Amino acid sequence: MSGKRARIQLDNVNANNLGVLRTINNAVLPLPYAESWYEESLTIGELAKLAYFDEIPVGAARCALKTPTSRTMPTSIYIMTLAVLDPYRGFGIGKRLLKHIIEQAQGMYVHEISVHVWDKNETAIQWYEAQGFEKLNLVNGYYQRMVPVGNAFFMKLSM
Repeated sequence: MSGKRARIQLDNVNANNLGVLRTINNAVLPLPYAESWYEESLTIGELAKLAYFDEIPVGAARCALKTPTSRTMPTSIYIMTLAVLDPYRGFGIGKRLLKHIIEQAQGMYVHEISVHVWDKNETAIQWYEAQGFEKLNLVNGYYQRMVPVGNAFFMKLSM
């Protein structure tokens, strides 16, 4: 890059770029998502974003607003997927996506963001910890469709 600083931009997920979300997820994540999951991504607004690095789509995040099942549990934003293509890691793209998620949480007065991370993905676990997430517990058998079945750490960022 001839002295020019790369720009990271975020864009909404829409019908025209839904395939980009699918392609990024399939390239990065160990499990495929159902077509209904992608269709639902069109209806959640700011909780689904694509990340572009100098106009090249290289990352994506898809979240859900989790409402409490009891009065003692807070409303939270759950990160369903946060993926950056391998050659573009280390440029701050994941951090930019997470910053957007945090901004959405603050705008909704939500004070907790959570995620499950495959226990074998040390890089992702360390990345989330570096962003302030706390590893709370191991969920055995969380990834039922993996062969063999995979476990996940439940991680949380309190704000």
